[in-house]
Amino acid sequence: MILIKTFRNIDGSFGIGAWTRAFAEPGIVQSIINTISVVVATQVISIPVSIAIAWLLARTDLPGRRWLEFGFWMAFLIPVLGTTTGWILLLDPMFGLINQALNFIGIGGPGGPLNIYSYWGIIFTHLVTLSISIKVILLTPGFRNIDASLEEASRVAGASIFTTLTRIVLPLLTPVLMVVFLMALIRALEAFEIELILGRPIDFSVYSTKMYMLLRDSPPDMPSATVLATVILLLLMPLVFLVRWMSTRRNYTTVTGKQNFTPFKLRRWRWPAFILLAVAVLMMTVVPIAFQAIGSLMTLFGFFEIEHVWTFQHWERALTQPAFLRNLSNSLMIGCGTVALALFVFSLLGYVIARSRYRARFLLDFFVWLPFTIPGVILGLGILQFVLNVPLLRPIFGSIWIMVLATGLTSITLGVQLFKSGFMQINPEMEEASRVVGASWINTFRVIDMPLILPTTAVVAMMVFASAIRQVGALVFLFTGKTQPLAILQLELLFDSELGAAAVIGTVVALLGIFGATVARFVAGKYSFGTT
Repeated sequence: MILIKTFRNIDGSFGIGAWTRAFAEPGIVQSIINTISVVVATQVISIPVSIAIAWLLARTDLPGRRWLEFGFWMAFLIPVLGTTTGWILLLDPMFGLINQALNFIGIGGPGGPLNIYSYWGIIFTHLVTLSISIKVILLTPGFRNIDASLEEASRVAGASIFTTLTRIVLPLLTPVLMVVFLMALIRALEAFEIELILGRPIDFSVYSTKMYMLLRDSPPDMPSATVLATVILLLLMPLVFLVRWMSTRRNYTTVTGKQNFTPFKLRRWRWPAFILLAVAVLMMTVVPIAFQAIGSLMTLFGFFEIEHVWTFQHWERALTQPAFLRNLSNSLMIGCGTVALALFVFSLLGYVIARSRYRARFLLDFFVWLPFTIPGVILGLGILQFVLNVPLLRPIFGSIWIMVLATGLTSITLGVQLFKSGFMQINPEMEEASRVVGASWINTFRVIDMPLILPTTAVVAMMVFASAIRQVGALVFLFTGKTQPLAILQLELLFDSELGAAAVIGTVVALLGIFGATVARFVAGKYSFGTT
């Protein structure tokens, strides 16, 4: 729908007028350059850092590594806007607490030495939200599954830590590293909230925020926005083939019968490494969320020198307004509705891909990867175009159901892959025994497969719920005043610089995300599925 729209002229005829007008629009080309710049800088920093952290968590005697790994899961599940709000209170050039502390000891001057509203402020915020955490989550299982004898042989031969890591471990993980890198690259192109909030004061836009502003114009500039979306899709399309190709390669065997290994002894670096990772986890989770909560209790966000600093007025105003309760209800309905849809559809897709003999299942697996390659803002715009251009679907525009569809599509790739992996671990003989005694396919699936896949089901449910309630990009064009979720409300409050009210909303959404992370940790620990 997006592609077709770009070749429609105002009078309904076909042509390239939309493309001509779009690239004449000020800032379009610069937004694409900014997008590439942010993505490259973020990946160059986060990839080596994530590899080192994953190795420490999976292959060494690092103290508390299970809890540290859980910390990265929590960083992944905590909403991006909440983390961003907390760091604004710390790094705002005028009232940021860190800047005030540095000024107090004579470092910097008015305006602060650190400025979150800058290019490097945007990069830093990406690193402490999703960029590092998602890579650590995906890489740690790969490190954990490497045959221990390979590292032991390297150590016996006298190789150093660095030599073992670079010449033995990383080459074995080449397919995993490539898939993680490509997935992270695609996900980075989805960035929206951080650039919208932190880039606006410095007039810094990426393609997603440029699309958003074009559609906020009066009247909305739909042709230019669709052209920009099409350009990004054309750049991304080769990556979906590359991801699919890399994810199905079997050239490297890293999992063998020997999975018990002696963790590498860090010796004198054991506690320094623990302190370093603990500080990193705190910076990604506790610090921003705690200061966001502090900001929600301040009369004037960030100003500690006024006479009456603390107040509950933001909470009282939020909790007593019907709009807040309606938005909370919308978020819960979107989250629970997405979970219900996901568990039914994702489990069936995972089963068909992993267990059936249909030749088309490989094509189906490829299609499941496609939504992952479409950034949320473009996905939402495409759904908007589809609904508005199909008369039968127009009545559901702005409904909860259309947003459940959008959030479900943003989670389908990871959810189906988790279910597929779970089904592949089940011995087919149990299904065969069920069919021998006369059970139908649906009864076998319900009685045999689903109970065995319960741990994976619980983890997928929590990840989908946390993703749905924090989703912004895919929903930013699909809601109405009656169906607005909390995450969109927080985005608009931040956009309008109402930081105190935004901190209240962010704290509520963060608590919902933390609840999801805690349940996921409990299920993962109880059933040993935390590294699926």
